[in-house]
Amino acid sequence: MATPLLLAYDPACTLCCRMALWLARRDRQGLLLIVSVRDPDLLSLAPELAGKPLEKEIHGLDLGSREIRAGADLLRPIARRLPAWRWLSPLLGIPGIPTLANRIFLRWSAWRYQRTGRLPFA
Repeated sequence: MATPLLLAYDPACTLCCRMALWLARRDRQGLLLIVSVRDPDLLSLAPELAGKPLEKEIHGLDLGSREIRAGADLLRPIARRLPAWRWLSPLLGIPGIPTLANRIFLRWSAWRYQRTGRLPFA
């Protein structure tokens, strides 16, 4: 069985908040521990995250192995913990897929900014 994955997100980022809510609604097994970077208990739960650029991108810590991942590299560990999305996990393990996903996200963010005037991470 998978160990819990702590996800640290920035509550000042509306996209991050929507993503955190989306994940929380799908986490029926309680394997995602979603914590705001502003939570005073975050560094006591995950001291490994100290000094990481937590406001720049989402960070995750596998609470079993204590392995840290960030950004698109979290897609596969998240998919493994959500039963309805587990089928996606092998595809996300293909070399280059997380990098491609990150590029797509950055392009979408730039497009979103041009269209709506919203900053990519606001």
